[in-house]
Formats: sequence, structure tokens, C-alpha cells
Amino acid sequence: MLIQQKISMGRVRQAYALTGNEVENVIQALWPGDVFPLELWHRAHEKFWKAFADSNQAVYKIEAPALPELDTAKKYFHTYLCSLDVLDFFKKMSEIIKVNIVQEGLRYILEESYEEIDEIFPEEKDFLFSTLLKLKTIDQFDQYEQYSENGFNSIYEDKILYIPHSSYHFISHIFPDTVLVDTIAVIRHLHYCPLRLEVKGITQRIVDFVLSLPVSATTPPAEPVAEEQPQGQKSVFRIPAALWEGRPEAAVRDAMKADYCLPIIAYVLVNWCGISKTQAGRLLSEKEYKEDKSYRNVVDNLLEEAASYTIIKS
Repeated sequence: MLIQQKISMGRVRQAYALTGNEVENVIQALWPGDVFPLELWHRAHEKFWKAFADSNQAVYKIEAPALPELDTAKKYFHTYLCSLDVLDFFKKMSEIIKVNIVQEGLRYILEESYEEIDEIFPEEKDFLFSTLLKLKTIDQFDQYEQYSENGFNSIYEDKILYIPHSSYHFISHIFPDTVLVDTIAVIRHLHYCPLRLEVKGITQRIVDFVLSLPVSATTPPAEPVAEEQPQGQKSVFRIPAALWEGRPEAAVRDAMKADYCLPIIAYVLVNWCGISKTQAGRLLSEKEYKEDKSYRNVVDNLLEEAASYTIIKS
């Protein structure tokens, strides 16, 4: 089944070489129905931060921060004000959970927002991370155990655990780029702009396909090579031999990731390239695991989803 696809404004910015003002204009033009400002932050929160924050709240009685709520009834989305709320959320989260967990969640957001994260605000990012690393020299949880909330706040104000607020400004800078938008809606909105760079989720093939659709069409192209089938039948994906035949496994993954979802890539790697599930899991997993079984479980889940498609060689 084809599903609605979303893309970060960071990738849209890179694809169309947009300025900061143009990014803001796109967000306002698509608000509210085709804009999802906090979705990436909610994903990172659920995947990396929430369990640790909830556990510390239960044990140490330290309130876990929450992401801001959005009012989609408003005609205008205040991007800058929301970025400050997200900055405040991230700052509070970094104070109650381990630094490496904070970094993992932020890296996830950056990787979902940009093609190359090392080139995004490098000085600001390095400053933020270096400041957070200072927390590793302090056992926060011992202090929670030894002091009441008022006592802890007093210690914090004395700068025992103090981190300058300016260390977090990087978050407000990247926030507009982490906003997700509907892929079809943003391509149609920018129909007058030439595509400057192909990125994951927006290639020339996808742009041509979307702009060829009638304006009333509502079926998004989950993949540019997917063929929509009658209800009850599987979607068909035709995979060119040039993408996988005779290539190293990592090259197959890299060649396919711009236009195909992970279940299809996993299917090709295991069934056509003949590598093990463990090898495929190491190539496709976002996390590192200690046991090979965990990588196999990742691939099993991907292959289960791939079973809902018809994947053929072309």
C-alpha cells in the first residue's frame, strides 16, 4: 500500500538551494495541513530519550520535559518561537539523561534532516557537544539522590552543573530544517524552481512524476518506480540490474537508498546479492549491537515488510 511520504525542510533547502527566508515562506505556505514541525523530535524522543527520562523521573523525582504542543487552528506557524520551545526542551533533557543518549537522539534528527551532517553548523555543533561532554565528569544521579529538589536547584544555580544557555543556540538554528513537510505538496509548491541537487526523497525522477500528476491526484509516489495496483494487490517495484548486479554490498545500499525504502534494499541484499542477514543488518541498521541476533532481527522485520511488495528485476 502506498503511504504519504514526508521530507525535511533541510533536504528541501539543499535540493532547491533555498535561503532561510525561502524556507520560512515554504513552511507558511504549506501550513497547517502539509507541515509536521515536531515529528522528528517526537521520533527521537520516543526512540532515544523518553525511557531514560521517565526512569529518572520515577527514581529521582526529577520532572521529565515535554515537547511543546501545537495549535494547528492558527493561520500562522511561529517557527522561531517554536524553535525556542524546542531548545528549552532539549536543554532540560540534556540535564537529566546521559550525554551519549542525548547525542544519539540529536544525531538521528540531523541524519533525517540533512544529506551530510558534518557540514551543518560545524562550529556551533562542536561547541554544543563539547559543552555537553563536560557532564560526563559529574555523576548527576548521585546529586539527585543526595539533595532535595530545592537543594539541587540551589547547587545548580551555584554552577556546579551549569551549562551556558548559548551552548544550545545551535538547536534553534537547525530547527526550521528539521520541520517535515508533505513531499508532493512541497514539490508542487516549488514547481517554478529548478532542482539543484538530488537528495534522499527528492530526485529529478520524483519531481517529474509529481509534476506530471493532475492537481487533483492524491496518491503520493511512495517510490518513483512503484506501480500502483488495484486494491488488494501488491505494489510492484522493478529494480534495475545496474543498481545491484556485480556490485559490493555497501555500493548496492548506497545506490538504492535515494529511491528505495529499507525493506526493498534488505530484500535485494539477502535474496539477490546472497549476503547473510547479519551482514545485511550491519549495513542497514542505524544502531550498533553487541549480538549478531539483533542484526538478524532488524532484517527479519524489514523482510516481513518487503513481503507486502512485489519486487522484480528489470
